[in-house]
Amino acid sequence: MSTVLVTGAFGQIGALCTELLLARGHTVIAVDLRTDATETAAAALSGALIPSWTDLLDRDAVHAVVAAHRPAVIVHLAAIYAPISYRAPALARKVNVDGTSHLVEAARLLAAPPLLLFASSAAVYGSRNPHRHPEPITADTPVSPIDRYGADKVLGEAVVTGSGLPHAVLRLGGVISPVGAGRLNGDYLSLMRATPTDNLIHAIDARDAALAFVNAADRGPAVTGRILLIAGNDSYRHRQQELSDDIAAATGLGRLGPAAGLPGDPSDDRGWSFTGWFDTTESQALLDFQAHDWPDTVAWVAAAGGRLPLLLGSALRPAVLLFLKAQRRLERRGRYADPWTFLTRRYGPEILAAEAPSQ
Repeated sequence: MSTVLVTGAFGQIGALCTELLLARGHTVIAVDLRTDATETAAAALSGALIPSWTDLLDRDAVHAVVAAHRPAVIVHLAAIYAPISYRAPALARKVNVDGTSHLVEAARLLAAPPLLLFASSAAVYGSRNPHRHPEPITADTPVSPIDRYGADKVLGEAVVTGSGLPHAVLRLGGVISPVGAGRLNGDYLSLMRATPTDNLIHAIDARDAALAFVNAADRGPAVTGRILLIAGNDSYRHRQQELSDDIAAATGLGRLGPAAGLPGDPSDDRGWSFTGWFDTTESQALLDFQAHDWPDTVAWVAAAGGRLPLLLGSALRPAVLLFLKAQRRLERRGRYADPWTFLTRRYGPEILAAEAPSQ
């Protein structure tokens, strides 16, 4: 078995990835920030786990941990992602791009270059009007990020693909887990409210996302040099309102229905959010990761409800509906959603991509 370094090792996907790698007998160098939660997560795992409390912005520390352990594979999951990134876009850029650069620099110094698996996002595709672009997204679909997080991921991909290291880029759809569903705070509700109700979203169970990375680590030569689209089977293809209602019901909040948002404008190419369904034919053939169906994911979220620290249950339903109605009053277009105008009013224009990186 090999040594695998995982960044964001105790996050939503990272914790599942770390656990699965350990179960397969790998030694895992678990890179994450030290918090009470990450220390508790590390203590709960058994196997050849070596926690490394390392900040990716600390270039010397990143170089030191990579040089000390000489991993055969690096699974790079750590990032500040939307909508959390909207509150600190400059910091997110440093973590998402500079942190990736530090990791790449360190890996390039090893005598045996590791396989670098980079977690990217559907955000690289930006706003795709489903009325004009109903076709599934493929690895060849041009990237066109509309927000800074999507631009971060395009820039991070460029760091990885230009590194000279063996690598693969895994672009993730909307990751669903009890951890994520438990973050139904104001930021997530605002993002949900801003997204058109008929926005196409291709979700994935976090367990399947973790399996994709672990299988990629074990099947290195087959994935090297590829861009792979990681999303669930056809049962994970939804419109935004369908997905939001299913998850809200699973957490005890109840189905929100039309109160959750407005439809998108068919004539506005800018008025959508990370829109599109993935063609996962190639990635599934290579990685065999689609182990669950959508009802399995909803049941997983529902079963974990009692353990969610931020669970918004039925007792808070009236407050949530009032919040969504207040958000709606901030939207001044009337019958159609206008997500990026809405979100820049809430967070500022810095959340938008200042440039339009392309590959």
